Amino acid sequence: MPRRELRNGRQVCDWIESVAVTVRQPANLTLIGSAALLWHVTRRGLVAELPEASMDVDTITDSDEVASLCYECLIGSDFERQHGWHVNLMPDVVLRQFPEGWRARATVEINGRLTLTVPDPVDILKAKLSRGDPRDKAQATWARSIGLVREDLETAP
Repeated sequence: MPRRELRNGRQVCDWIESVAVTVRQPANLTLIGSAALLWHVTRRGLVAELPEASMDVDTITDSDEVASLCYECLIGSDFERQHGWHVNLMPDVVLRQFPEGWRARATVEINGRLTLTVPDPVDILKAKLSRGDPRDKAQATWARSIGLVREDLETAP
């Protein structure tokens, strides 16, 4: 059974940094899901852990090199045994769940040869809430409580 030890954004940022220093060719990586929320928490200087730890980092890439690095961290990998969470490589079709215009609101960072795209927290939560999962609802409440989002997620663009 997968462990659930992904709690804070530092874990996510450290993994992304390890990818950035490893890639030899220009590459793209899109971060979604609760790991993306944690990334925003850390980047904004907030100190907060998820209300219920996650088991994975959801990523999307069109780079074979980045995909290979993600595969090294899949469920059941040595990486998961060491860190308590794994990387879940997602197809880009999942981006259709995000609200229209999400790319314009996303944060894009270049770290070495890696271009990281992270949707805005409101867009992440709107996509998550569309699933109706109680954990996603708890994460939306948590995000509002720590000031990560201020918008009413029902009326936000």
